[in-house]
Amino acid sequence: MKKLLTGAVLTLLSAAPLQAASVLDPYLGDPGDCYARKYDEAHLRDHPRQMVETFYLSHHDDWQDPAGELTLKFGFSTRNGRDYEGVAICNDSRCGVEGDGGAFSVTARGDGVRLDVDAQLGLWAESAVDVIDLSETDDTVFLLYPERRKACQ
Repeated sequence: MKKLLTGAVLTLLSAAPLQAASVLDPYLGDPGDCYARKYDEAHLRDHPRQMVETFYLSHHDDWQDPAGELTLKFGFSTRNGRDYEGVAICNDSRCGVEGDGGAFSVTARGDGVRLDVDAQLGLWAESAVDVIDLSETDDTVFLLYPERRKACQ
C-alpha cells in the first residue's frame, strides 16, 4: 500500500507544472489574453503631453522565459505614427522589460488592468527607427481593457 501511495504522489507531482502560477493568470495567464486601449480625441486633447494613442498588453505565447512566471508582450503607437513594442518577464505583478528596457507593474481592476511605468527605471520600447522611454513623457499609467487577440498584434 505504501508503494502505491508513493507512486500516486510522484505521478501527481510530475504532472504539476514546473512554473509557479502568476497573480496575473486570471487576466493574462492564457495565450491570446489581450488588454488594450485606444485613446479618443477628447482624451488626447485633455492630455496634450501624452504621446501614446494606443497601447496593448498580451500574454506572449511564442516563448516563456524560465526565469519568470509570465512573459508578456506590449506595444503602443504614438501621435507621430510610430509603433513600438517590447517583451517583459513578470514575477507576480512586477515585470522587467527584456534588454534592460525598464519595468512596469500590472494590477487588476474590476474591468481590466492598470499598468504603471516604473518611475526610476522607465519603460523603454523600440520602433523601426528609434527608442523611447515613456517615463520621460506624460505616459506613465495605462488603464487597459479586455480586447480580442487582434488588438494585441
